[in-house]
Amino acid sequence: MRTLALVAAMTALTLSTSVLAAQSSANQQPASKPAASHASDTAKKASTSATATSTTKQASWTKAEVKEAQEGLAKEGLYKGKVDGTFNADTHKALKEYQKKNKMPVTGQLDDNVLAKLKSA
Repeated sequence: MRTLALVAAMTALTLSTSVLAAQSSANQQPASKPAASHASDTAKKASTSATATSTTKQASWTKAEVKEAQEGLAKEGLYKGKVDGTFNADTHKALKEYQKKNKMPVTGQLDDNVLAKLKSA
């Protein structure tokens, strides 16, 4: 009888943990994490913050900033499209080429570091 009660309690605990985890995932705020993943999460956060301090990422760029990047890429002979401040496929491709040419991480995305170098080009 005690075994049955223990199994029922463990099942209820497992189900409630699963429900909490699902709710946490939906809110992107986990209720708790296993100790094993904590070390890797800490390492990821440290890596991310190191990257964030060396290259500030901006969620969206103004038309003027994209236009400045396109002008710099055009001066380098990498962008042949219309310089209009619209981040398009040609801009993405030219940024990748510029980053590769300048031994930068090749992402095809604009960041503060790339924009600063393109402005001075």
